[in-house]
Amino acid sequence: MLIYYWVDNMGIKATPRFLMSLFLVMILILNLGSVSAAQWEVGVGQTYENIQLAIDDAKTIDGDVINVHSGIYSEDVRLNKKLTLQANTGDDVRLQPVNTGFTVVSEGSGSTIDGFSIDNSPQGTGINISADNCTLKNNQINGGTTGIAVSGANTSLTNNVISGQSSTGILGNLTGGFFTVTGNIISNITGTGTLAGITVSTNGSLSLINIKGNTISHFNAMEALSSVFAVQLGKSRDASGNPELANVTDLIVTNNVITDITATSAIMGMELITTSVNTLISENKISQLKGIINSSVYSLEAAIMGNGTVLVSKNQVSEISANEQAVGILTVALGDLIVEDNQVSSINDAGAVVGILGLGLMNNATFENNKVLNFNSPSIAAGIVGTAMAHLKMLYNTVIRVNGANDVSMVSAGFNSTSILGNNLEGDGNGNGIVVCSPNGTINYNRIVNYEYFIQNFKFSSFGPDIDEMLKPIDDAIKKHPELEPILKPIRDDLNRLFHELENSKTSAIHNWYGTNLPDSNKFYVGNGTLNYNPWLVLTLTAHPSTIYTGQNSLLTADVYTDVAGGDHRADAAMFFSGPQVTFTTTIGNVGSKFVTVPWIKGLANTILRADEGKGIATVTAADYEMVRIHVTILDGSPTPPRANAQSIGMQKTGINISGIVLAILMILGGLFKTRK
Repeated sequence: MLIYYWVDNMGIKATPRFLMSLFLVMILILNLGSVSAAQWEVGVGQTYENIQLAIDDAKTIDGDVINVHSGIYSEDVRLNKKLTLQANTGDDVRLQPVNTGFTVVSEGSGSTIDGFSIDNSPQGTGINISADNCTLKNNQINGGTTGIAVSGANTSLTNNVISGQSSTGILGNLTGGFFTVTGNIISNITGTGTLAGITVSTNGSLSLINIKGNTISHFNAMEALSSVFAVQLGKSRDASGNPELANVTDLIVTNNVITDITATSAIMGMELITTSVNTLISENKISQLKGIINSSVYSLEAAIMGNGTVLVSKNQVSEISANEQAVGILTVALGDLIVEDNQVSSINDAGAVVGILGLGLMNNATFENNKVLNFNSPSIAAGIVGTAMAHLKMLYNTVIRVNGANDVSMVSAGFNSTSILGNNLEGDGNGNGIVVCSPNGTINYNRIVNYEYFIQNFKFSSFGPDIDEMLKPIDDAIKKHPELEPILKPIRDDLNRLFHELENSKTSAIHNWYGTNLPDSNKFYVGNGTLNYNPWLVLTLTAHPSTIYTGQNSLLTADVYTDVAGGDHRADAAMFFSGPQVTFTTTIGNVGSKFVTVPWIKGLANTILRADEGKGIATVTAADYEMVRIHVTILDGSPTPPRANAQSIGMQKTGINISGIVLAILMILGGLFKTRK
């Protein structure tokens, strides 16, 4: 409209062609103010011989690109403008500084450094950022004390290779915004004292920390009292003895690989101590953590003090060893805690071993579909330990071969209610299947086999410190910090009430499979409360059809859908356990060979009997500790099928005291407040 007004007042005839020409002229005029960034060339035969000259030239202004060609540049570069420093595509650009390769000061906020190789001096730092909104990507940093040091806000570190340092790969002291660390490789760090792959503290409030797809490997801290933190965000105990919480709203730690870490004192694969409201710790792989003398190893430790949901899922932990304590996954959450689809295996040697330990400090905790396998300890071993101040759910987990002088596959303490459903737990003939502590506990449709004690109600007063002693740390905190009494006193009162309620656990443990059709009553410890385990599930075996001709097949089905009182639970099949295992055998024909082992699938297992050896009466068995058998007739003619007869072979009786297990668990919980750095 303004164009028409101007043309009309000038007395010019506004033809369509004229208006189009005028429009194009205006676009040209407007774009004269948008000048593209200049690119300055650095290198032999280029505009500048070194990087600093290009930066310092008055012609170089914010937004420009400095493109560096192949060569060795012996300089410490100071970046005080908003620039993109990049290695020329395909070139080997190597920086050899005296102290620090690139130093980015506040005037350099918004800069990018891309594609350089930096050979640090022994005490040097590759890149030091004291600015905001910076991006470091595709750099290779060799040697020195620290690879990358960051203080500021809104920093992205992507696809850098950091190797050969004597202390730290990435060091962050962040002031705000976001911090993204993705696709970096940090390796071959050897030194004394405390070594770190990625270590971050906060000096302000961050909206997001995203640590994703990094590989941290080959760390060696072999001198006395040396330790390694592969990923550290906040600290469980700072120099003054108090937890240091990283202040961040959203925390994402996913798809990282941590492997081949050795230290004499302590190893933390991940230590995440934050105030996060939303937390995702997922699909990380942690393996080959080896503590040597008087050592403790915590593969993944997270204490999240925000009030949102903490999701710990699909992580894999394996090949962990230590001298004193070794823990696969330890999580503490102020909000709801969900621990699901994780696998922890092969933890050995430590005096106290725990696969997964989780505490819902104020709300609910759910442990679902986790696998804990193959632990060995000369003293204490525990598979999954779950605690919730409100409601605790332990659903469809598998714990197999957790062995120690005193061992327990599952410990559960839900201070309002506990539900243990569909788990598959198998021991070595010793130890305990489930230790439960709850005023309202239900244990249904689980496989709990090959233990001295299948289920035990737990009493605080029988093992370890008494209730007053357990509450003493809170009492001491109130005395030391009276200003915290309005917060701590209600918590202390609730704990006191709940601990006394838990002296009398009330447990309904009906409809479980114990590896025997006639479980020994001495394998259930009632304590001061109640424990009802009758009716239990029994193993049955059927063949369909029970008479076949040579060359035909019969479907063999083992299940535990019937309880000892005759109740049928097929309608609840979705609630049953899965996993190891049933072994089928036959005397005539084959089930793959003369025997085959198949997993349980929701309380049922199938195989095929093939009549390929001529006629006769095949004796078929199914065994999951208890063995049941039937007969299948194989004929050449047309028979009248006989009735199947079932027999049972009982289990060997065994019996353990769980004294000491609780003390060990408390010791491990105390590890949260042990000085590590």
